[in-house]
Amino acid sequence: MADKKTSLIVTVSCCAALLLWAGVSLFAMCVTSGYEVEKKQIPYKISVHHSGFLQEGWKVWLKEGSNGHKNAVAENYRFADNIIKEKIIYETDMIKKPVEARVVIGHSKRANPIVVPKETYAHYTYDMVSTAYDPSPESNSVEWAGETALGWRTRYGIAAVDPKVIALRSLVFVDGYGFAWAGDTGGDIKGKRIDLCYNNTHEALKWGRRKVKVYVLGTKPWSQGNVKKPVSKNIK
Repeated sequence: MADKKTSLIVTVSCCAALLLWAGVSLFAMCVTSGYEVEKKQIPYKISVHHSGFLQEGWKVWLKEGSNGHKNAVAENYRFADNIIKEKIIYETDMIKKPVEARVVIGHSKRANPIVVPKETYAHYTYDMVSTAYDPSPESNSVEWAGETALGWRTRYGIAAVDPKVIALRSLVFVDGYGFAWAGDTGGDIKGKRIDLCYNNTHEALKWGRRKVKVYVLGTKPWSQGNVKKPVSKNIK
């Protein structure tokens, strides 16, 4: 009886070994290898800046990032058209450098002075000369005191621009000031000039005259194409 059991175990073991050998052999027959030239991506980095001029959680992407790449020669082992093992034989130097992205993230506990999308992207960037004004008759003619060229109420978050440079109703982000809707014009605001509205004369005088970067924003990255800029509606 013991001899029969031993014989059965040996037979089963031999069958299992044969099946394993057959499987390994079949696998080896189905595995192919070859050399391929591949493009290896180099991920871009994100430079993060925090601003008290933005409400907490709001983001402005000042610059889009893009991956770089280099080429590599790899020996790839495939099974059923899937790579199961890759061995890099040679890599070139960097062919395209990655472009670092820049984002500003708000940390202010106060709400933004105007209603804006929670995440925006810079489509155009201008180096401009900025000045400031307020709703008083001293900063505007009597007939325009407290009201913009579009009929909006003048207040913090409104900017006067040259419509030939920045379209009216565009959303902009200004370094050191924050968000503003381009909702006003001015006789002296020509070319790369921008006039930022404050709520009172003291704040406007404190701003003075300074050079700033102005970012014209959209709701999607410029690289996606067919992007739409935020357009203000029914602002009073």
